[in-house]
Amino acid sequence: MDWANIIVWLVGTVIVVLGPIILIHELGHFISAKLAGVRVEEFGLGYPPRLLKLWRGRGHLAVGETRVAIPRRYQAPPGADIGSWVDVEAHRRDDGSYALRDLTLLNPEEDELTARREQVGRDLHIRGELSDFEPGTVYSLNLLPMGAFVRMMGEEDPGHPRSLAAQPKRQRVAVMASGAALNFVFALVLLVAAYTSGIPERWHVQVNSVEPGTAAAEALLMPGDVIVAVDGVPLEGGDEQFRSIILDSPEQELQLAVRRDDLQMTLVATPRRGSEGSGYLGVYMERRPDPESMDRYSLPEALQLSIRDIGALVALPFQIPRMLASGEVTPQEVRPSSMVGISGFLALFMQQSLAWRWAFPILHTAGLISLSLGITNLLPLPALDGGRIMFVVVEALRGRRISPEREAMVHVVGLLILIGLMAIVMIHDVINPVIPWAWLQR
Repeated sequence: MDWANIIVWLVGTVIVVLGPIILIHELGHFISAKLAGVRVEEFGLGYPPRLLKLWRGRGHLAVGETRVAIPRRYQAPPGADIGSWVDVEAHRRDDGSYALRDLTLLNPEEDELTARREQVGRDLHIRGELSDFEPGTVYSLNLLPMGAFVRMMGEEDPGHPRSLAAQPKRQRVAVMASGAALNFVFALVLLVAAYTSGIPERWHVQVNSVEPGTAAAEALLMPGDVIVAVDGVPLEGGDEQFRSIILDSPEQELQLAVRRDDLQMTLVATPRRGSEGSGYLGVYMERRPDPESMDRYSLPEALQLSIRDIGALVALPFQIPRMLASGEVTPQEVRPSSMVGISGFLALFMQQSLAWRWAFPILHTAGLISLSLGITNLLPLPALDGGRIMFVVVEALRGRRISPEREAMVHVVGLLILIGLMAIVMIHDVINPVIPWAWLQR
């Protein structure tokens, strides 16, 4: 088995498809936190360890009523925050606003804590207590290319006015739910794009490999051949229709209409009689869409079909027990998957989209994965967004907040349990994959 090729496909799919889905989720948290006034300390592309700091976003500070912009590259002294006494040197710009030149953090035990303000021309010198301080978000590039992360101040501790925990309950819920919400929107966009890209009404059969010494080899079939018709009958049903014809035609001559590169030809094949009396040709094949039969849906139709798919996926967890009991699905088919298993699914459909030059497989699958990520993060489990929302709900019901220390401990323990479970699922996905690894050898 060509493991190097499989790993390339898995890693490439994580970077190109799964990474952006996770990035969209974190972008939802980032935007809503900024709108809520929460201090976002870092927005990282990829997961740590950090490779480099790309830049620091625009920040600002205020001493009394005077607001001063902090340049992107300026690094404020450690310890500077709301309530600190500082000595500020700034320059007035043409639009009347002030830009920071230097910030000195004062020591209450050694420095004079007397507020004063002096301006000479465009130069401003002001001393006083910081009434507002936003150092700017650090944007970083990290080693593991798996989406992004957002580090917000005080997710459990309300001790700082700009922390997440210090915001009103409604805003905290909005910040924590916004990642999933953006995943839902992204899923809808991907699903609509999938349906507008078209679905084939007819399928052909592509030969992947030919067994030596079989009827297929004698008929001169070759890997890459596309079989479009048998005895003049189009193969609109794809590989299942062709397989049925072969099984029902032992020792019968078949006229195969074949497309090889840009050539059209007719080959004659006579399936041999197998051990069970059915026909056997000797090819490994897969269905291939007929590009001339694409049914491209209008935007309203695509939207309707996408909403149908979303509703079906949302209802699926409630239907799984019944489906397992009735034998409609097996435990193997509905087992949880880790990033390894999900990447395998996405890699397979990415290969199909590239090979078939048809966007639907990867767009539709990525849309369902984005929707699943959003739903999973809203589950009321510790360390997930849904678990944090549950703490806000409990706070609203009991009328007072659970102590930050206890909430933090619950989330840490929950995170450790989730990491352990996901490690087990990941090992299982590697040893016993839902999609055989051999399917990804292209």
